[in-house]
Amino acid sequence: MTRRWSGPRSALTLGGQVPAAVGGLLAALVGATLAATIHPPLGTLLLLDPGDVERLLQAWRFLTWPFLEGPLPGSLFTLLFAGLMLVWLGRQLTAAWGERGLLLRVAAIGGGAGLLTALTLAPFDTGLRFFGIWPLVNALLVCWGLLNQEQRLSWFGVVEMRGLTVARIIGFGTPAWALALGPPGLGPLERLAVYLPHLAGLLVAWLLVGTGPRRGWRRLIGGWREARLKRARSRFEVIDPGPRPPREWMNRGECAAASRLS
Repeated sequence: MTRRWSGPRSALTLGGQVPAAVGGLLAALVGATLAATIHPPLGTLLLLDPGDVERLLQAWRFLTWPFLEGPLPGSLFTLLFAGLMLVWLGRQLTAAWGERGLLLRVAAIGGGAGLLTALTLAPFDTGLRFFGIWPLVNALLVCWGLLNQEQRLSWFGVVEMRGLTVARIIGFGTPAWALALGPPGLGPLERLAVYLPHLAGLLVAWLLVGTGPRRGWRRLIGGWREARLKRARSRFEVIDPGPRPPREWMNRGECAAASRLS
């Protein structure tokens, strides 16, 4: 009995092993890298180039730059390891956000990090071009850590740590890594500029998931509602109803009710 083809969505699930959204991210990563390897000029259409104003007007670059890796076979290890991380993180985050929510947040992290990087470096002639999946993977790992703060993660069966600890290590370790192990011969600011997409991605991830921004937003909305309620109350005038009428004016039922209330 032949098995019917159920469409592209079924193929993206890799035989039901991953959500279709995760399979789509993997397909984008492999497809963009393979296409740029076969036809290198295509890679220049996908990367982020903050120093070229004309290229910055090409809005698709803010979404495509994370899915472009270096030419094969040099980037094969990155594709394999980053692909495994995407599969694991994608399953976890799809359970929390849903497939549509995952794709929207991936677009927000990639686009937001690309936009922040471009706006920061556009006034300077750095000559830097950015591409690669690791800024997105690290940002998604921070999202997972902030969403699952008490869940334990075992690294290769050797080191075990909480999700919140993972998020903190990546958040504080990325700038430290950039300053300590950045390209030699560069100053501190130049080293941070090289890792700016990583730092911007972590910032966007924290804004999306972190409790600090959400708590601040709730306080802002709560304060606005309270001020609005006070203004509404000030418009009402309290009128003194005056003394109560004598009890003889009431019938027996009203007198009993009044005595109970008093």
